[in-house]
Amino acid sequence: AKPDAPTIQLTDVGFTLHLPAPMQQALDSIAPGFHTVRTTSYRSDVSQAALAGGGGMPALFASLGDFDHDGTTDAAVEGTAPGDSALRVIVILNGAKPSALEVARFASYDADAVGIYLTGPPAGQDGAFVVVNYPDESTLYSYADGGFEATKIGS
Repeated sequence: AKPDAPTIQLTDVGFTLHLPAPMQQALDSIAPGFHTVRTTSYRSDVSQAALAGGGGMPALFASLGDFDHDGTTDAAVEGTAPGDSALRVIVILNGAKPSALEVARFASYDADAVGIYLTGPPAGQDGAFVVVNYPDESTLYSYADGGFEATKIGS
């Protein structure tokens, strides 16, 4: 049977990420106590830029897709863990035995005015996600040969 898929839902208080228990356990194994960035923590210009990018307002702190091309929905999440001052981007690969890996780390960021967010890939780049370090640069992360490759896009 196919494993349960993660979902992002819009609620009256913003977006909420729901991870199936095995995916949450994989996340907890590499980042105990990890929590995503609250929507209210993003700079206002980040939300405006994300909306202007098309496709409606994204969750900013998460992106879903079949990153490893195995037919299951995976999740990329942005957040922090207790005792760690870095902003981390972690991918949780879904499947029979979910696994998590850190793909990016930002040692310096303003926790009250976050300017880094996640979004879906450009057209034609299925199975990938983008980390936008607004307004300076964007990085496309795509899965190949058992890991994620980072490619700078734009400046």
